Amino acid sequence: MRGDSLLQNERGLTLVEVLATLTILSIISVVIWNVFFQGLDYSDKAVTQNSMQQESNYLTMKLTRIHQTAKQYGLKNSNCNIVVDYINQNNESSKEIITDADLCFKTTFTGRVDPSKEDLPLTISIHDKNNAANEFVMETIFYRLKEDQSE
Repeated sequence: MRGDSLLQNERGLTLVEVLATLTILSIISVVIWNVFFQGLDYSDKAVTQNSMQQESNYLTMKLTRIHQTAKQYGLKNSNCNIVVDYINQNNESSKEIITDADLCFKTTFTGRVDPSKEDLPLTISIHDKNNAANEFVMETIFYRLKEDQSE
């Protein structure tokens, strides 16, 4: 009789049930883990992209100011920096170095510009130094009113 009562008492779990439960929990855990870290990765990319857009706007503002106020200036790419040498309206020479610890700046143009005679079409590319695939490219044209040279 005693053996029959043990067989009828089925309150425990079988090995198959335990393994099935562990397998299902493992699959769910791996999926949640991947979604969490993928979200963190996309968040980091979005923050970096936003930072690159802000730096691009700031750089464009600086170059616009120089283009509209300088008599002459030169652009040069140097080790992820943009160097601008310019002569202002008082014939004083100045230099601006556009740099960032985390971002790399490059332009399509290197040389001298006389903004009173010519516009400057420019492509500026900014990429993350830690992840070169994370890049922001902006095309713009710097212009100002030209001096009338027919008189």
